[in-house]
Amino acid sequence: MTTAASTGDPGRRDVALLDRLVEVDTQLARMECELAEAIVEFLDLRQAEPVDAVAADKGKLLAGEFAADEIAAALGWSTARVHSRARMYRRLAAGLPKTAALWRSGAIDGYKAGKVVEAADRLTRPESICDLDAKVAERITDQTPGQLQRWLNRRVARVEPDAAERRHRRAYADRKVCTEQGLDGMGSLWMAAGAADISAIDAHLTGLARGLGREDLRTMDQRRADLAVDLLSGRFGGSPDSQQAGSAVGVVVPLQSLLGVDGTPGELADRSASVPAPLARQIAARPGTLFHRLLTDTRGDLLDVTQLGRFPSELLGFAVDVRDGTCRWPTCTTAAAKCDRDHTVPAPDGPTTAGNLGNDCRRHHRAKTHAGYHVDQPEPGTFVWETPTGHRYAVDSEPLPVGTWPRPVIPDHDTPLAELIDLIDSDDSHPVLDRSTVLDALGPRAGPEPLLGWESDLIAEPARAP
Repeated sequence: MTTAASTGDPGRRDVALLDRLVEVDTQLARMECELAEAIVEFLDLRQAEPVDAVAADKGKLLAGEFAADEIAAALGWSTARVHSRARMYRRLAAGLPKTAALWRSGAIDGYKAGKVVEAADRLTRPESICDLDAKVAERITDQTPGQLQRWLNRRVARVEPDAAERRHRRAYADRKVCTEQGLDGMGSLWMAAGAADISAIDAHLTGLARGLGREDLRTMDQRRADLAVDLLSGRFGGSPDSQQAGSAVGVVVPLQSLLGVDGTPGELADRSASVPAPLARQIAARPGTLFHRLLTDTRGDLLDVTQLGRFPSELLGFAVDVRDGTCRWPTCTTAAAKCDRDHTVPAPDGPTTAGNLGNDCRRHHRAKTHAGYHVDQPEPGTFVWETPTGHRYAVDSEPLPVGTWPRPVIPDHDTPLAELIDLIDSDDSHPVLDRSTVLDALGPRAGPEPLLGWESDLIAEPARAP
């Protein structure tokens, strides 16, 4: 989340211009809401007017049927756009009062308000919609539309993971690849597939492109496009080493979801998409999957890590990348994997610790180094930027997903283990557990941690003589 405050001299022209930009933007957003309100009032006015009785009896005319066309002609809009704007305003007024109030005050524009409506339409329970409206009001004013969209996607997936999984199955059933011929001898290819698979393709293409070396004079985009064409057309003839140059794709998933005892969805490491818990388990089961254990507090904040030396190791860098997700500039969504790992307090004065490292894309790293921008990290993962005009912006890292364990079942010592497992399976208060999952959890452990006394008794219970 970002917050802004001006501490610059209002007499300076650059400070005054930025403040004026904010003022005009607020006025435009407020007027945009007033326009939507007037559209709805006009439609309701036409809807309430009587229609010709003869025409109505013959079914030739409905009340207010062409009101949207009147508005469209007056504004130079399409009729569909008028209907869309009216529906959005009604949806906000009826079920999202906090978001509606922000738009009415000019704190957000209609584009952001529409994003919230789209997210609310994906929820199925009234209490989930109320919760979304309350939570989004705490951050929407300080996020770009792209950041807001990512947060909304994660929020919708977390609040109703069961519904998110159903939507994913329906969307996944519609996966496809489309091609279109364009101008000047060019064409385009478009693919709809799982978010994790798309991210893996993107990372693999980038890794292969980088592996071609500096002597290749093509741009990175040209390399990636040519490699994609060669791979998909069957013409790829690179060396075995180049075929292994793809980068890893991180999926952060709670342990409970990985074990199947909770439905909390995972997330891509750059927070760009949620991954339903069943899909995360499928990815985890693939050969060659590498696991990293990340310790967080109860909110999902990654705990600090420190090491000696100026340059962070891959493990420390990986932890910082997962914590930050993206570039730490307030409005930047460049994935952390594509950023520079920058010391907030430059080395050697500043330590090589997660509390002194942050991800800056090359553009914003250069702004910090050469353009008079300053950044502090008062707490690990919290960054405060100050621009040359004296405006300050605070940016917090998004917490990682946190799962929940099912309620413990107090066993009756006369009940066999198999019946206890069936009892857990029949409890609708949490996701259904696989029998093998419970047996594995209660079985002998390979690590140094001994079985608890009640676990040993529980496992041995069925073998006791009556």
